[in-house]
Amino acid sequence: MNTDYNISEQDELQQMREQIAALRSKLETQQIVSEKMILAAVKDGVKKINRMGGIYTFFGVFAVLYCSWSFSMIGFSGWFVAATVLFLLLCVGGTVYIHNGLRNADTSRGNMVEVGKRVARLRKQYGMWHFITVPLLFVWLYFCYNEMCVLYPEPEARTAFIIGGIVGGVIGAYLGLRMHFKVVRMADKVLEHIKDLQQE
Repeated sequence: MNTDYNISEQDELQQMREQIAALRSKLETQQIVSEKMILAAVKDGVKKINRMGGIYTFFGVFAVLYCSWSFSMIGFSGWFVAATVLFLLLCVGGTVYIHNGLRNADTSRGNMVEVGKRVARLRKQYGMWHFITVPLLFVWLYFCYNEMCVLYPEPEARTAFIIGGIVGGVIGAYLGLRMHFKVVRMADKVLEHIKDLQQE
């Protein structure tokens, strides 16, 4: 009787061990799947941020070429056209510099700390970039208005040009800020995924 009891107890212990092993295996599998999903999300986020940097650069180069041609055709002075081109080149160069650190980032599992540092740096630089470009933009607008006063001495013509510039500026500012905050949100999401991965 006692022998039967010992055998039954051993069977129960064996079953418990098997259940624990099966549960542990299931948890490890879920953790691996979760880790792979987070890694994929990080890689996708970095890829999208780099793509946005490429779009910014493309439109920046286009703006340099178009503005230098159109401003010259309108009749703006040579120094103002040159200053505008330099301002736009500064914007393009800044965008390339900010995204350059992330462009060739290794998004493998063992390199997440470095990727996190690069994404955090990009996000910080995006926030600081407006402290440079916005003051320069106001300086540019001041000299642009002075140029228009020379080109269009008649108030009616000058007002029409200014209204057109304001409409174009508002549309451009809306699209630019929308893209800017989209990149910031992407960066925040990547950093959140990396934090989750480090807690795995």
